[in-house]
Amino acid sequence: MVLMALLAAGLAALLAAGCGRKPPPGAEAQTPGASATAVPKTELTLFTWTREDELAVNQELVREFEAAHPDISVRITNVAGSYEAMAKLHTMVAGREPPDVAAIHGGFHLSFAQSGALAGLAPLIAQDAAFDAEDFPSRLLDLCRWQGKLYSLPRYTSVYALFYNKDLFDAAGVPYPDAQGEWTWDQYLKTVRDLTQDQTGDGKPDQWGAYIDFWQARLYPWLWQNGADLLDAKRERLTLDTPEAAEAMRFLVDLRLKYGVTPPPTPGEKNEGLEMLLQGRAATFLSGPWDVGALKERAGFNWDVWHLPKKKQRATMLGTENYALMAGGKHPQEAWELLKFLVSPRAQEFMAEKMDKMPSRQSVLTGAYVQAPVNYNRRVFVEALDYAKAPPNIPEWDKVQHLMQEELDLVWVGKKPVSQGIQDAVRKVNRALAALREESAGT
Repeated sequence: MVLMALLAAGLAALLAAGCGRKPPPGAEAQTPGASATAVPKTELTLFTWTREDELAVNQELVREFEAAHPDISVRITNVAGSYEAMAKLHTMVAGREPPDVAAIHGGFHLSFAQSGALAGLAPLIAQDAAFDAEDFPSRLLDLCRWQGKLYSLPRYTSVYALFYNKDLFDAAGVPYPDAQGEWTWDQYLKTVRDLTQDQTGDGKPDQWGAYIDFWQARLYPWLWQNGADLLDAKRERLTLDTPEAAEAMRFLVDLRLKYGVTPPPTPGEKNEGLEMLLQGRAATFLSGPWDVGALKERAGFNWDVWHLPKKKQRATMLGTENYALMAGGKHPQEAWELLKFLVSPRAQEFMAEKMDKMPSRQSVLTGAYVQAPVNYNRRVFVEALDYAKAPPNIPEWDKVQHLMQEELDLVWVGKKPVSQGIQDAVRKVNRALAALREESAGT
């Protein structure tokens, strides 16, 4: 009997202790009427097209956003390379599986907006009193509009400038561009001729004064500097056949075929100009802030940045990369919170610090960005905004640009005279544009 009493008392004690234990990790104490599952987070997809180093910085920003928004999680889908990424994004849209927020190359923005793939931002901005849209320069916001409506916001901006190897200038006894007064085409030509050298004595240059990219956007500044443009005022016809445009094209072709100051292109090579600059084989190279990181990391020489030379006027290209909300998203308000954070002053300062990205917000551009202690003339990028021009984007351009480039490639390698290549490019592109407009009018 005594043994039975002791066993009963022990069992009662164990049951009492069990009732008072804490639940195991992951379990939740239940109260009458409480749900047995946690409230699920809203999951957003962010589409980007960056290199691995920039992807890591974006991931840091996303973690910061998630910490401030514990009810939202963000998954990044990244495709390296602008053309590959934009093709992938088109496929996602066509398959009705678009991301919530997407980084869109400025040259492709209009085609996405025209197709209805992007959500209008005006209603979201109007109801968000804390969002300062006026901090973006109006010229940048204009690049984010289609038919007067705002479909994206500029993540950052960019301009073309001239990167140069100061050590090669010093070795050749050539003054830096910023010491030459008014920097003109004639001065540029003299400079790059002086910097082109045959150092091995084999009769061939092994150090080039310049590297010229003879394609698309890299040509625009030279056209504008001579008072020309790629398209007419209505943006309906290619105008490379004007005297001003032809003169600019001939100047560039002469740099290679007449003066021999820039090398022939190597088929299949990507970023060849940047690589030649980094290797000390090219003394000057037209590029933008996106290449600063590579120079800071890899250049074994002193380098700097200066304004592009001018002919009739100063000109460079104004570019953007945009963030947009994709149309038909299931979580527009949460997606807006993410987009808003990604273009916030905090995010832009962070990208400038980590990746040397040029901010699109005026407050950051003229504040933290230009005031930061850096070892190159970053102010040149900011000053160039005063004379930067928007590219002649039209929604149809990605369907016809190859027709122009095929002819320009033949001109660049000397297989067609400049005048013939221009005439053939104008004829092919304008015929294709007219057909696309006719097709659009008939639908």
